[in-house]
Order: sequence, then structure tokens, then C-alpha cells
Amino acid sequence: MKRNNNIKGLLFFATVALFMGCSEGFDEGLDIEPTGAVSETTYWSTVRDAELAVNAVYAELDGTQMVMALDGITDIGYHKYSNVPTFNDVRFGEIDPSNGTITSNWNRYFRGVRKANDVVTNIVKLEGADPGEIARLTAEARFLRAYYYTQLSSLWCNVPLITEVIDINDQRPTNSRQEIVTFITNELNDIINSNALPLSYSADDTGRVTQGAALTLLARVAIRNGNFQVAHDASKAVMDLGIYELYPNYEELFHVVGQNSKEVIFDRQFAVGGDTYNAFGYSAASIGGSSSVEPMNGLFQKYEYIGPVNPDNPFANKDPRWGYNVFYTGQPAGNNIYNSWPNSTTPDKISSTEFATVNGYNLKKWVDYESYSANSNLGDINMILMRYADVLLMYAESKIELNDIDASVYKAINDIRQRPTVNMPPITTGKSQAEFREIVRDERVKELAFEGLRLFDINRWKIGNVKSGLLQGMYYKDAVSGQWKLLDYGSVASFNESRDYCWPVPQAEMDINDVITQNPGYVN
Repeated sequence: MKRNNNIKGLLFFATVALFMGCSEGFDEGLDIEPTGAVSETTYWSTVRDAELAVNAVYAELDGTQMVMALDGITDIGYHKYSNVPTFNDVRFGEIDPSNGTITSNWNRYFRGVRKANDVVTNIVKLEGADPGEIARLTAEARFLRAYYYTQLSSLWCNVPLITEVIDINDQRPTNSRQEIVTFITNELNDIINSNALPLSYSADDTGRVTQGAALTLLARVAIRNGNFQVAHDASKAVMDLGIYELYPNYEELFHVVGQNSKEVIFDRQFAVGGDTYNAFGYSAASIGGSSSVEPMNGLFQKYEYIGPVNPDNPFANKDPRWGYNVFYTGQPAGNNIYNSWPNSTTPDKISSTEFATVNGYNLKKWVDYESYSANSNLGDINMILMRYADVLLMYAESKIELNDIDASVYKAINDIRQRPTVNMPPITTGKSQAEFREIVRDERVKELAFEGLRLFDINRWKIGNVKSGLLQGMYYKDAVSGQWKLLDYGSVASFNESRDYCWPVPQAEMDINDVITQNPGYVN
């Protein structure tokens, strides 16, 4: 099933680069060819101008790096590869304001904010345009700005709130996280109540923001900030739309066949001929990849056994989602069998090359080797940013935290656990609030692993210490003793409880902005 190319193929925002300031580098290596320069005075004259400007705002959405690498600096993953080494500074408690990866993502989100502000400011200049279309495009830009500020406030906590086009020399002070969250909430409520966004689009516009996406983002920002009633109401509203459902095949949800299914609410769209990425830049060497993002023992431990533990095979009888998300020794990998054990003779052997895993496991989610057999550099699996399973889990969690546990909470979680290709035993009735809190938290890890949400969950639950301690990788059978052992990578992660829930404001920003404030605990 081939997807449309509208959002993917129309990111030709170099046409507006002159007045939008789009000359910086772009995340995920967008393939953009300049088609000429225009000036602000002549640009904002047609609806097509507005469409192209809004498309440019989409270009700063999270892609492969943030969706998967964020989980790679938590208790469930390891981000190894040298193309983004500074992500591991977060894991080892060595993060500082000069961190290059932190800075690049700060810049990308604020590029998105700037582009959205440009749309909101200038779209009113259009004359004679369909008011409904202008309202929709404006709502899209405002939603995307709210998305970027959701990420900024979740990672950096306190950031400047900029809602208009400003001069390059303007300086803005830091706003508190609560001020940012209030702004996002008001924006999303206004967008939702205006009904400017449709419930869905025709094929040509698949990938654009919908009403369901706005409601889901409202639930997300609310639950990240402990506003459980708002999270409940917004997630329930998504459920009541009646247009989303769980995709039957969990593994294929992250393959070509599952793209744009009824479970997907909002995603970063890719397409051959437009925006692509190295599909195996983060996965198994035996299928021509490079192990840059690796699952860890922390993830393995989260998945339940659905039968007796087999002393000869610790991977047997595990929650099927473990095998859908992770390559481990014995699993098929394309036309090969994955084998990363120390006595392996395959390219997967731990630390055998610069591309091989160092911890033993490899990421399987997002890998559709059949679709990439021709050229793995032309990966075009969409990166899902919001999906219905997350909505169900937010609904359940908000009800639990409100101590309003009823049959709908059990149903929301059990629908996910009993997806046809998962078929985990249902959660039985009679659970206390404390018991249910742990159940829903563990379910989020198992269901949403390597979708870029684990770090945000750790931070909002204030359980940062789960990232501390000795890094542990795969289970393997020792060739000499015949005993199963746990790979000890030898590195120790740390977490500073008083500092690390908020990333530092980049040093480059501190150097040029005299009125911005650094987050507590960081030295410039």
C-alpha cells in the first residue's frame, strides 16, 4: 500500500527561506531543492502561498532521531552510534549547556515556532480567500506551534514564549513551564472549539492535523503536567469521535502495510522522492544495518511471561510485543537468523565491528526489511507521533489518578493487551488504585517502547532513578559453562534528581540572550 505524497512531497519550503530564515540544517536530512527566492512583500498573495508556508512548519516535526533516540537514553534502551554521541551525556549525568545534540533539537523546535508565527502573522494578508480554508491553515500552524512548545516545556521546562514574528536581534526572557502549559492548553482549546480542523482528509492531504490530533495533544500536555481531569476529558473526546481503532496486527502497525491505519492519529510523513531516511541506520547488522539504538535488559524485564519460564530459553513464553519490538538471538532477520552472542560468526556478534551491537539486542520496531530491500537509505516508514493506544492508556491513567476506577478503565487496558496479535491475559477486576497505577505505567512501556515517550513518562512520574545504575544488555548462553548470563556492559548511568528532569538552556542561546535564565543546577 503506497501512501500519498502531499505532506511528504510538498516540503519545498526553500521557496520561502529568504524571509523565514530557513537556512539552518534540518533534522533527518530533508531533501530540499531551492526553486527560487521570493520576498515577503510579494509572497503572501495566494492560498497556495499559505499552504507552502504551513507545509514548512511540518518539516520540523520529530523524526527517527527523536522518536527512537529519546528511548535510547532511558532504562529501556541504549543510544550507541557515533552520529549523535552527546545523547549519552544525558544518560551518564554529564549533560551541560554546550551539548550539541540538545542544542540542535532546541533550535529545531524553535525553528518550528518561528515558522508557525510567520504563518499566523501573515496569513491575514490574503484577500478573497475561502475563510474556511484560511481558518484551517491557521489552526494547523497553531497546533504545530503548540506541539513544539509541548516538547520544549517537557524537555527544558522553562523556555521563552514567542507568539509573534520578532526581529533577529530581539531578546526574550524565560517563561515558566506553567505559563507555557497554560498557553498550549488555551491554544488547543481554541482550535478545538473553533471546529476549523476536519476529522479526516482526502488521500491527497493525509498527514495533516485533524481534530483528533488536537484533542490528543491536549490530553498529552495535560497528563504530562498532572492535569488529570483535562487529560480524561480530552482522551474521552477522542474515543467518542468513533473514527479510531486499534490496528489488529501490532508488528505490522510499524510497517508499510500499517501506515495511515485507523490507529494512527498523527505522524511524521516520509516518502521516496521526498523526505526519506536511512531505514537501517539504527538496527540489525545482519540485514545491512547499524546498531545505533539498542533495547536493554530493562525493557526485557518489563514484558510478562504468559507461561512457565523455560530455563533453556528465557525468551520463550514472553509477551509477543517483546518479539515484535526486539531482535534477539534466534529470531529471523530478513533472510538471516539474528545471532549476537559472543561466539557468533555473523555480523551481529557483539562489538565485532563498529556497526554491531554492544549490548546484544537490536531494535526491530519500525524495521520492514521487505520494503527496504532495494535501498535502505530510502526509508519511508512514517514515524507515528500519536496513536489510539496511547489515547486509551491516557484515558485509563487519568481515571486511575482521579480515583474513578470503573469497567471502562479495565476495558481500555485490556483492549490493548488483547489485540489479536498480542493476546495477553486480561487484567482482572478488584485492583486498587496503587496496583492499577503500576499496571498502566508498565503497560505504557510494553506498548509504546521506542516511540519516544518513555523519557517523558519517567520525568512526569519523577522516577528518574530508574535510569541509574549498571547498564545491562542481553541474556546469552555461555559457550563454556552452558549457563545463561546477563551481559554486563560495564558502564554506570547516573541521574541527578535535583537537576536532570529539565535539560539546560543551550550555551549558544545564553551567549546571545542577556535576559534568558538558565535552568537550576547547570553552570554556563
